[in-house]
Amino acid sequence: MGLPEVETCCFVFDLKTGNMIMGGVNALGSFILTVIMIVMSAITGQKEKTGNIDIDAPVTGLYVMCILLSLMFLVRFVFDMIFIYGIITEKAPIIKTYFAVWVVIFITSSSIFFLNVEDFNVFIISTELLYLGASVYTIILGRSFYKQLNAREEL
Repeated sequence: MGLPEVETCCFVFDLKTGNMIMGGVNALGSFILTVIMIVMSAITGQKEKTGNIDIDAPVTGLYVMCILLSLMFLVRFVFDMIFIYGIITEKAPIIKTYFAVWVVIFITSSSIFFLNVEDFNVFIISTELLYLGASVYTIILGRSFYKQLNAREEL
């Protein structure tokens, strides 16, 4: 059993248009989350060190996680833009590569996020969950479009 396949995006758009829209939404989300994580790391990095390792360790860990998340979201933004290009030009290898990269980034960013969820505020948590849901829907759309492209090439 694999991922579900869809025929349209949001019951309105064809798969190509839907993938371009969702790729753009994901790119925008990646960019916004990159900025948020950069701001969070700047705020966390400016907290005064007390000299006590037990007190400073959680702040340092949060700082490192914010930096890692910002780098991952920046990489994700670049790959979202390449994905949009692959959809527009209908290049199946780019779409297939996006799936592999998406799985690695998705698992890594989700793991880091959920390990540090208690340190984030409600806005960041809700934004991240919305972003993860949009990413999953984009992958379902992209996979459906990829299968559609392969079916066209076989004819």
